[in-house]
Amino acid sequence: MKSKCNTFSHLTAVVFLIMILNTGCSSTDERHFLLPVEPGIGLAEITDPKQFPDFRDDYGKETLLFSIDNSIEYFKRTKSYPSAFNPLGFSRERQIETLKFFREGYLRCNNTQELNEFIYENFRIFQTIGKRYKGEVHFTGYGTPIYDGSLMRTETFRYPLYKKPSDFKKPYFTRREIEERNLLKGNEIVYLKSKLEAYLIHVQGSGQLKPPSGEMVYVGYAADSGHEYTSIGRLLVMDGKIPEEELTLSTLLSYFERHPGELDYYLRKNDRYIFFKRADHAIPHGSIGVPVTSMRSIATDKDVLPPGGLAFAVIEAKRSKERIWFRKKGPEVAKSFFVLDQDTGSAIKTPARADVYFGIGDEAMHKAGSLNTYGRLYYLLKR
Repeated sequence: MKSKCNTFSHLTAVVFLIMILNTGCSSTDERHFLLPVEPGIGLAEITDPKQFPDFRDDYGKETLLFSIDNSIEYFKRTKSYPSAFNPLGFSRERQIETLKFFREGYLRCNNTQELNEFIYENFRIFQTIGKRYKGEVHFTGYGTPIYDGSLMRTETFRYPLYKKPSDFKKPYFTRREIEERNLLKGNEIVYLKSKLEAYLIHVQGSGQLKPPSGEMVYVGYAADSGHEYTSIGRLLVMDGKIPEEELTLSTLLSYFERHPGELDYYLRKNDRYIFFKRADHAIPHGSIGVPVTSMRSIATDKDVLPPGGLAFAVIEAKRSKERIWFRKKGPEVAKSFFVLDQDTGSAIKTPARADVYFGIGDEAMHKAGSLNTYGRLYYLLKR
């Protein structure tokens, strides 16, 4: 077995090689590469104030305070916080201290300048290493759809969501095997009108269903089949069906409305299958077991980034025809806001990916589906 020091030296050499290949040994570019603080962790500590972001928060205080309180509750009750983050200081106790201290200071600050000074003086700043150690993070959005549904199969409602079967173990069967062999018969939870609606709940991880009786049914993520996730949107781009810069939820839905015969072909390209459970709460809960908050909760890869932590997202304005999220009077500008790392997802792997939760319903889903751009992600830890 390699020692930790040897592993880290090897990682340093790999990053240096990437720098050579990408910059031609230009010393002026070296400061842009982010070396992980620990092997296997997706964070680099930023110590040069010139590289700190402007901590300008574009959203309201109430939602941030609510999300902070949810993470505090998670840290208070969890007994198994990942030890991999301890060398950086991201322990359960330090996270509680960080969130409480930030909450108090955030409420005292009267403007962005005061907030920046408070953070610079009292917090260590870490940046996710992103893609190729350059800090670039691909941001997308997700939400909770509301669809008509039925607890019984009918002519109208024919497409089920399933609970985890009794013989479940990873890896389970692929999507194609499950559907062609009808392997989940008897495990139905609820039925939908459209196969695409059912699939979108698979992608979002939760949903709200309105049966004819009027009583809402809430479903949430229970497990996945263990196979690799393949984005059908990405496949449409690769096949030249949708231009990459125009890929949104709206364009994807429009495409399959025009080409319904292609839906099964693309769906079965994604081997990963999601299983659900009935939930007794309207607001979905993230992977750490607390409610997710619109524009304040993000999903990341919890193997490389600290669960429940306080983070700050800077997201570039999207350069495409559909600019719903960044629409303003005058030129488009980046969005920046504090978030809590409270969820994960099938497609959220590596420190170069993050998903922003937009909320519940059609408007939230439309806005979430329009976010497909890049930015940076930082984590804060009290000194």
